[in-house]
Formats: sequence, C-alpha cells, structure tokens
Amino acid sequence: MSSLQLGMALGAFLMAAPAHAQDDVTGGSPVYSKPTDSAKPKSQPAVPAGPDTAKQAASIKVLSNLVYTPVTVTDRSGEFVYDLEQKDFEILDNGTPQKIQSFEQEGGPVDLVVVVQTNDDVHPLLDQVRPLGPIFSNLLIGKQGSAAVVLYDDRVRVAQDFSNDSDRLKGTVDLITGRGDEARLNDALSRAVEMLEKRPASDRRIIVAFSTGFDKGSETTKEDVVRRATGAQVAIYGLGFNPAEALLKKPPHIPEPTPQDNNMALPLPPNTVPTPSMSTATYGAPMDPTSVVAAGAEVLRSAVSSSPLEYYSGFTGGVCYSHWAKKTLQEQLDKMASEIQSQYQLAYVPDNQEQGGFHRIEIRVHRPGLKVRTRAGYYFPGKPQ
Repeated sequence: MSSLQLGMALGAFLMAAPAHAQDDVTGGSPVYSKPTDSAKPKSQPAVPAGPDTAKQAASIKVLSNLVYTPVTVTDRSGEFVYDLEQKDFEILDNGTPQKIQSFEQEGGPVDLVVVVQTNDDVHPLLDQVRPLGPIFSNLLIGKQGSAAVVLYDDRVRVAQDFSNDSDRLKGTVDLITGRGDEARLNDALSRAVEMLEKRPASDRRIIVAFSTGFDKGSETTKEDVVRRATGAQVAIYGLGFNPAEALLKKPPHIPEPTPQDNNMALPLPPNTVPTPSMSTATYGAPMDPTSVVAAGAEVLRSAVSSSPLEYYSGFTGGVCYSHWAKKTLQEQLDKMASEIQSQYQLAYVPDNQEQGGFHRIEIRVHRPGLKVRTRAGYYFPGKPQ
C-alpha cells in the first residue's frame, strides 16, 4: 500500500471511529490540551506526512476533563486561613473521593467581568460604582489578570471587552449611565459567562454584579444561568444596590394635571384668594399613588425573600452582600477582593464520568474548627454510549 493510500485509510478510520469527544466536565465547550507522548499509540506505524495527513494530524487533540474549584477557608472568627497544604484537603465528587491533581495557594490569574445594572431604578446609585475602577485593577485583577464590563437594563451591552489596561477600565466605569425600565439580570449574567468561557480554564473566572438582585425582562431562565455558570466554572459575587436608598434619591414623578384636577375646587385657608398657584402652594404637587405602591412592594419583596443573585452566588461559590448591609459598596468590594485573593485553587479529574447530570462537589479539611466554602458542583452530560 502506498503512503498516500495508507494516509487515506487512516483518515477514513478516524472519521468512522465513535466520537468520544464530549463537553468538558463543566458542560460548556470542550477544553483541549496538547497531546502528550504517553497518549500516542505505541504500536501504530509511522505515516509519512503528506499534505492531507499533516493537516489531519494537526487537528487531533486530547480532551482535558480537569475540574477546577476555588476553596475559601476561614476560622471561627471569620479570618482567612493561609497555612493549609494539599494533604489537608479531601475532594468528593458525588460522594466519591477524588485524587487532587493540582493544588495552588495563590491561584491563577483573575478574569473578571463587572456586571452593572443601569436602569432607571438604580440611576441615582450609579455614583457609588463609578469611582471603583481602580479598586478592580489594584485589588482584583492585578498585573496578570484582565477585566471586562457588561451593562444591563432594557438590553445587555458589552461596554468593554477583556483588558489589563487599568486606565481603560477606569474610563469605562466612569462613563456608566442609567436608562430604561427593565433589568435583564439573567441575560447579562449569561453574556458574562459566555465571555469567560473563552478564557483559560486554569484562570479564576469571576463575575462581580452590582444589582438589586432581581430580574425583569430576561429571556434567559434561572436554570440556564446556574447550568451555564457552574458549567464554565464561574464564581458569581453580588453587591446589592439598596432599593430603599434608590427610592429616596429618585426624583419624584409629578404627573400632568388632568381635567378633573383643574376643575376640582379644594378648600383654602380663610381670607385666601382661590387661585391655582395658591392651591399648589397649600397642597403641593399631586401624589402618584401608583408609584408609591410599586416602590413599596419592591422594597418589601427584597426584605423578605432571597434574590436570584443571592442564589447564583451560593450555587457558584461566591458571596452576595445584601443591599441592607450598612457598609458601603467600596468596603464590601474590598472584603470580596481579599477573599478571592485568599482562596486555594484545587483541581481534579473525576473518575465517575459515566454519571450524567449534576455532580455535587464537597471539600473537606482535616483540621477542626474551620469553615469551608466552594461551588456546589457542575453539570456533566456523561459519556456517550
């Protein structure tokens, strides 16, 4: 058989072989790595590198199913614990102990997407976000990381793609403005995850969302956000806007007078000429009861129920700082940055990949009195039959 015929036969064999390539353990796009010598078949005869076989060989890659999970460890007083070693940790995947393949105390570079709600409801509070650009650069992404900015209201838009330029990030955050009635939180988070999926798997993929925590108008469902974020190994952190504060700072809505208002005679103080200006001075502008009821309902709903953003944070290993907290956004961001920089980064290859569906991750530390937090798990489609 000639070299050309042998190359064509090899190509036909590869195309006809069962496709064991699958979405990586995260359920997102497959993560590829360069083939190693140990992964090459020992007994296969060498094939002369003709034009067709060279192109085909370049397209053959090996899937890497490495699962990365950041771990936060604190003591009883809430202080971060820095002196743990790999032997102190144990990973369980769906209850099955796993071998730790990689252990880092500092973690890889941070890829950050800053997500900001910018609709009319929070427009008065955006002044709290605009000065935070330098904090993102100095405390979170550092010299090796990168940051992008996604804004959302009636639509989702990428204000800045990934960049390590601190001046560019500051300029982007400085120019944030508000508009629109909707708050498409789910769509914005899905877009941010999509951007992070393209970053290196070994990097720490982080979303920091400034939001009231609730969604209004998205096409993306809550389940879609959870599946995609856990699939891409993304940690979601939330910094909640205070809706009560936004309500107080929002300019009052004064409706246009109606014919009924103009024709209604209101009693005035004694010895007062009944003119429209005197009536307004006495009673003030008419109140819009609809806006008061709606705003009150939003504040009440925030107080008594967990928001979707809190749910996403807990599911992905992040933290959501409630908008009822007394601390400022900057103080909360400082604390969040300290946590991210204090995490351990563990990685393993699951040995139970035949199990499809959601895989629960459990991290144990063999030292008493410590509290451990990590992401809840990930979705895995299972091996094809």
